[in-house]
Amino acid sequence: MMGSECKVHQFQAAGGGGGDDGGPGAVAPFVAKTFHMVSDPSTNAVVHWGGAGNTFLVLDPAAFSDFLLPSYFKHRNFASFVRQLNTYGFRKVDPDRWEFAHESFLRGQAQLLPRIVRKKKKAGAASGCRELCEEGEEVRGTIQAVQRLRNEQRGMEEELQAMDQRLRAAESRPGQMMAFLAKLADDPGVVLRAMLAKKEELAAASNNGSDPRKRRRIGADTGRGGGVATGGDAAELAQRRDTVQFPFSVLGQVFY
Repeated sequence: MMGSECKVHQFQAAGGGGGDDGGPGAVAPFVAKTFHMVSDPSTNAVVHWGGAGNTFLVLDPAAFSDFLLPSYFKHRNFASFVRQLNTYGFRKVDPDRWEFAHESFLRGQAQLLPRIVRKKKKAGAASGCRELCEEGEEVRGTIQAVQRLRNEQRGMEEELQAMDQRLRAAESRPGQMMAFLAKLADDPGVVLRAMLAKKEELAAASNNGSDPRKRRRIGADTGRGGGVATGGDAAELAQRRDTVQFPFSVLGQVFY
């Protein structure tokens, strides 16, 4: 056991350790447990001392609530833990992270812990209302922080899914390439036929918006042997029209 933790137990024994404020020289159980938890090197991934040793940080509120709070305080309510810290005079020193400080809560200075006592409640309705408002602000802050963490987690999950989809697409490209090369080896003319078929398709699409009389004239010229498809060319054109369309997305990946 660490020397500072031994001092904590010595202070508790001297004061009787009966309640949160067992008397002069006693360390409140909440304070002692928090000091022990923060000082334990095995919990550094979740909670640890700040660089100067005068603050402590909760790095992972979810793991803190799921694992450390049940072990030390028999509950999983992070907001309740934060309210207890406020009750004993701790303050949140950084609005963007869970970092807390108390002038008598210092690394290796267990002899100062008896100075940390519960705040005395002030009489009057105004003070009670103020305390409720402060607790409400703390609860809202905790809820907002948890919601922010959830949004960040959701964003990370979506990014991972997008990366997985890109990876799967990248893994499929070599297979497409090999299939293309195998087809090219079996039939070297497949590229030329595919390019000619694509050219004819584009030409037909562009002619759809032209003058019908011009299309009829082009057809007549073709029938008269105007050089578009006559004799052996007609047979080759028919053969091209019977050719299965080749995926130009793969073709583009090869030649461009």
